[in-house]
Amino acid sequence: MSTREEYQEFSNRLRYGLEIAEQQLIEETARREGKLCYGHPNGKIIHIAASDVLKERENSGITCPQSDLVEGSWFR
Repeated sequence: MSTREEYQEFSNRLRYGLEIAEQQLIEETARREGKLCYGHPNGKIIHIAASDVLKERENSGITCPQSDLVEGSWFR
């Protein structure tokens, strides 16, 4: 495996791990009926209910598949 391929694989795994962490944060915050803060490119801070974010992600197909769920975490 070349260095470029290794870098790409590492990058893919890192991005996937970040997706998992974000999904778990949203789910946990939604369970607690909390809000999340997002920064808009124009600099405005947006506060939105985590349950709304979770619904939007599920409707757009962004969530990690339940079939990959193993003891509370996703693994690829």
